[in-house]
Amino acid sequence: MTRRLMIIAAAAGLFLPAASRAQDVLKPAPAVVSLPWKINCHGLSSVPMTADAMQALPMKLVATLNCGDGVAVLSDMDAYTVSVRTADGKTGYVASMYLMKAPPAKPAPHVEPTSAAMNNGVARWRPGAKGCDQFTKDGAVVESLTANGVTVQVSLQDTDSKLRANVAIGNFSELYVYVNPVGITLESAGAHAKSLAYRDPAQLAMETHGAATNGGATNAEYKESDFSPVFAPVYAVQRQPVEDLARPVKQAAASVPNQFSAAALKKGPVRPDGRTWGAVWFERDANPGQYVMRVPIDNQIFEFPLSINPSLSLN
Repeated sequence: MTRRLMIIAAAAGLFLPAASRAQDVLKPAPAVVSLPWKINCHGLSSVPMTADAMQALPMKLVATLNCGDGVAVLSDMDAYTVSVRTADGKTGYVASMYLMKAPPAKPAPHVEPTSAAMNNGVARWRPGAKGCDQFTKDGAVVESLTANGVTVQVSLQDTDSKLRANVAIGNFSELYVYVNPVGITLESAGAHAKSLAYRDPAQLAMETHGAATNGGATNAEYKESDFSPVFAPVYAVQRQPVEDLARPVKQAAASVPNQFSAAALKKGPVRPDGRTWGAVWFERDANPGQYVMRVPIDNQIFEFPLSINPSLSLN
């Protein structure tokens, strides 16, 4: 019995090396412990990677590496060769003289968003200034102002009974910003400058509906352009120059109150990479001409000098 056990143990021992080798094959490749290196051929067409560190002849080639190939150094014993791994996972030894440190990857160029200068929390639109652009949409001049990752675009129109400001806001910052149309102000400029009263859309709807009910203006007399945004969402601050991204808004027939509600700029937060737009109404100045509009966005104010061309009034 004892002799038989010894024979079985001996037989099992014969398989241990093979089993050990099998386990080695199944072991995952060692983790990369250094930065990538490059193959520098020093005038040769390629460099051998061998299975043994001594690179004895005849060479046991694992792969032939081309000039400029990237490799990862697994271990370096300050010997003639260095243990490396190729991009496709092969491991072997390469003479250290053929390795050179790969230059660090160039970081992506940092695109600094165009931003207007802030003065005591106020960004002012100025022709040709940084962060300031201008374009024309449907005969109305649109001024665009970008500061701290937020873009505001505005235009102003005279509807005879009131002034309509069209406001679009794009948030390209990493934080939410808050919009409140009630905080937007409009002042007439010049010797008789005064602040023009904000007109609540719901009140305007009631007044207009009452006039129509009493035989005055009818829904048909209110042009679609008086209730749909002059311009659609603002452009991304990375795009230069400013683009007119207007998309005509087709509205189904609706009552006057619904038209005012649909066109009005809504109060609320604007998420990062979000945008909103709509109309804000003010009382009409007796002598329309030059104006200053201020649009507060969180703790900063966007200020615009505006004017109205009488020929562009909405009659």
